[in-house]
Amino acid sequence: MSALFSAITRAFPRELISHLAARLGEGENGMKRALQGVLPVMMGGMARKAEASDAQLLFEWSNRAYLTTPYGLGSVTGMLGILGGGQEAGSAMMQGETLLLVLFGNSWQTIAASVSRYAQVKRTTASTLLMLVGAVLPGLLGQYAERNRLSAAAVTANLISIKNRLNNLLPGDLRAVADALGLTATTQPAKGRTRQGQVISWSLMLAVLLGMSSARVGLLAHVLPVGSAQLVHGWCLMAAQVAGGMTRATPAVW
Repeated sequence: MSALFSAITRAFPRELISHLAARLGEGENGMKRALQGVLPVMMGGMARKAEASDAQLLFEWSNRAYLTTPYGLGSVTGMLGILGGGQEAGSAMMQGETLLLVLFGNSWQTIAASVSRYAQVKRTTASTLLMLVGAVLPGLLGQYAERNRLSAAAVTANLISIKNRLNNLLPGDLRAVADALGLTATTQPAKGRTRQGQVISWSLMLAVLLGMSSARVGLLAHVLPVGSAQLVHGWCLMAAQVAGGMTRATPAVW
């Protein structure tokens, strides 16, 4: 098993699974099965983003998440604090949902439904778990990179290694959804992803990177489909200046 995957998995120990099960009204076995599906899918999504877009931006984003998180990454108390923080605008859980939109678009709800069926947990439980993992995964990735002194290229290589073995890591009942999303090594992402869709995805990722509230992110996602690419380009440049001149804020699609 990948060292990175093992490190991420250790952030969700049995004690945490027990607490999550109690809070969400599920059995421990169901929660464990749900996590066994959610973690590989999420990391496969991160790998696909790194492959298809800009590995350096993903690296900087994860590093910033690690350095700025107010919660104890990998601690039971920290994880429960994120869950207990609710789903208000700007909360960690809403940032987790934004990551899901960046990685999968609205298809993340399809993932939630598949995890729910496989693990025999409520659909709301699967959605909450996906958002929780989305809230902490960038920080955990940044933490792993910092502790192991990894470059952006090395982090990407680790993620791609996990993606290439996704069929072995995923429970059999969830492989079909991974194939449909183009997460496995033997399949390609579904066609029909437009240039506009890439712009939206990049802009949402940048919004998370800059720590914007989910309300602002939602407004941006609503406006972009009817706006021009030049408008988005200008917004990205402005956001980069606000962030202090981040050099790689603008994606290569321009």
